[in-house]
Amino acid sequence: MLYALASVWGVAMICFALSMQSKVLRLAADATDVAMALFSGIFNIGIGAGALIGSQVGLRLGMGHVGLVGGLIATAGGLWWLFAMRRWAGSFSAGGDGR
Repeated sequence: MLYALASVWGVAMICFALSMQSKVLRLAADATDVAMALFSGIFNIGIGAGALIGSQVGLRLGMGHVGLVGGLIATAGGLWWLFAMRRWAGSFSAGGDGR
């Protein structure tokens, strides 16, 4: 079951990464090389930061708290996303005034 779960998560992450790459390439049609370099760098920063935070939580709080701290970070990111979408919703639509 663990192999099946890891496979499903792997496929989901690949699909997410490919869709985000497609979005980046569409938004930066004139500078695709720079856009993909930035995307790759940000992606790698996320991987490194997750490993760093996970190891620190594991050392200081114990491995049983890694999921809790990750969930708190994900919740904070979701709340920030909701705020950003409400605040800058007009900026993301065609012809929006950006308010």
